[in-house]
Formats: sequence, C-alpha cells, structure tokens
Amino acid sequence: MADSDLAELRKQCITSLYLCTDNVSKYIDTEQETEFNKLKSYVEGYCLLEAQQEVAIQALERAKKETDTSNIDSLENCFEAHLASLAGKRLDVKKHPYMTELNKRIDKGLQNARQNLEESDLAITETQDQYIDPITKRPIVDPVKNSLCGHIYEKESIINLITIKQRTKCPVVGCGNREPVQRQHLISDDELLFRMALTQHSTMIQEKSVMNLDDTN
Repeated sequence: MADSDLAELRKQCITSLYLCTDNVSKYIDTEQETEFNKLKSYVEGYCLLEAQQEVAIQALERAKKETDTSNIDSLENCFEAHLASLAGKRLDVKKHPYMTELNKRIDKGLQNARQNLEESDLAITETQDQYIDPITKRPIVDPVKNSLCGHIYEKESIINLITIKQRTKCPVVGCGNREPVQRQHLISDDELLFRMALTQHSTMIQEKSVMNLDDTN
C-alpha cells in the first residue's frame, strides 16, 4: 500500500474517532472520562504512526540526495543512519494537530453538556413557577395556554374570568400582551401536563425516600 493510501486511511480512522468523541459527549453521562481517555490513546497511536512515516520519508529523501541510488547497499546504509538520527527526536503528542482537534471536541462537548444541564434546571424552575394559576394562586390541574403570550392558566378559572368580565387581559403581572383573552386563544397544553406528571412522580419518589429515612432513624 502506498504512503498516500496509508495517510488517507489514517485520516478516515481519525475522523471516525472524532465522531465517537462527539457521541460520547452527547449520549454518555457516566464514565465519560474513561471513554475520552480511551479515545485519546487511540489518537495518540495514530499520531505516532504518522510521525514514524514522516521520519522514514525524510530519511529516504536525505539518503537519495547523498548517495548513488544505483547502489542499493549504500542507499540502505545511509537511510538507516538518517532514520536513526531523526528517530531520536521526541514527538510532543499533545501538540499534534490530531490530538489538538480531539481535545477541542472534548472541551466543546463538556461545555455543551454543562450548558444543557443549566438550561434544563432553568426550564424545570420556570415550569414549576407556571404550575401556580395567576388567578386563584392555586396549583394548576387542568392547564391551558394563551396562544398570544404563552402564559399558563387553570382552565376553569380563566374561563370563569373572561365570562364574567369581558375584554379581560392576561392576568399575569407584567405580561406585555395587550389583547383581551378570548376562548379561541386558549389551547390545551399537553406538554405541560406531561411535565407536571413527571414532576409529580418525582416528588412522590422523593417524599417516599424521606419517609423511609425517617422510619429507619
């Protein structure tokens, strides 16, 4: 196999390792560090292989310039001498372009994971705030969303309010929507219902765990 073919094959393998790195960042929560270290070791191996190939090419080029290419023995001896001198140079794998790119992808993946976690925590907090009906100040059981501003109400309370008082504006303090709330603006929020069910389930599990701890103590 020609040197160019080997180089192309090596690049394809490196690209595959980059994709693996991205997938580890996206889909693996535990043992990420272990998986990243494995990928680093693989990339390090390819860095060394490329360095060895480059050294061999340089040694051969020098040997060709300094000896008669028709004399195979002289060419081989000169090649071996140059190869030995060049091999003495240590390769800093951390500065190799392959390893630099890998570390960039790992850092980016970790940064995205932290950002997603922060956004998830924020979304949970906002959702929990929306569970309280702005009209009755009680927990929302049957949520509807105002399609004009996105605020959530208890269905019964908002229907009663706009029935009694027409041209009622969004009851959420600070809402920028100036249009009166109408029935056609109220849509069922299935997504919020689902998240409410998940939160309720999580709360029940936490309360049960606390009760079990109390019983143990």
